[in-house]
Amino acid sequence: MISTDPWVWVSAFMTICSFTLLYGDNPLFRIGEHTYTATVVAHSVVTGLQTLRSRFLPLFTGDKPILIVPLILGIMSIFVVWRRYAWLASFPIAIMIGVGAGLSVRALMATEVLGNIKAVVSETGMIFIGPPTNQLGYFIRVVFTLGGVIYLLFTVFIRGPLSKPVSYIRTFGKYVFLAYLGLSVGNAIMQHSGLATSALNRLLVQWLGL
Repeated sequence: MISTDPWVWVSAFMTICSFTLLYGDNPLFRIGEHTYTATVVAHSVVTGLQTLRSRFLPLFTGDKPILIVPLILGIMSIFVVWRRYAWLASFPIAIMIGVGAGLSVRALMATEVLGNIKAVVSETGMIFIGPPTNQLGYFIRVVFTLGGVIYLLFTVFIRGPLSKPVSYIRTFGKYVFLAYLGLSVGNAIMQHSGLATSALNRLLVQWLGL
């Protein structure tokens, strides 16, 4: 039975408008695109106003005077729209980039570098225990990880007796990265196909009641 919920009809119409892009740009797709853009912008504006109210209301009540600093930096960032005073916006942007980069590097070292080193060490010990299938899986993960690391570290040509073995390992590391890129692309395609399947399921089940 076809749904009588008006929001289901709106969702179905917007979904059909989006799918019409498969046949090229057309008025239906532009309707869906403009509607989506307007909705996102309006939601962002309302959310931003609510955030300003909740964040800076304690400043005016005297509870958190330290909030004057982000308020000043936020006002300075608005001057980016005026060419004459755009230099004022460089200060909050520089602070934001500097703090963000510092926090990102700290988190990167803690999770990606140290975390991966600990994982490789622990998985190396797991190669010799457990069922054969688990041993094989840990062995592949350790070997692939080491191959990728060696490929990135020894990018400069090495002369001497170790040049040929290192070149073999670098070639193996290159194929490791190619396999990783292939798996990443495959996962991305699976995610997008899942979204398309979910949209078709909403059209057939929720809207048409099939």
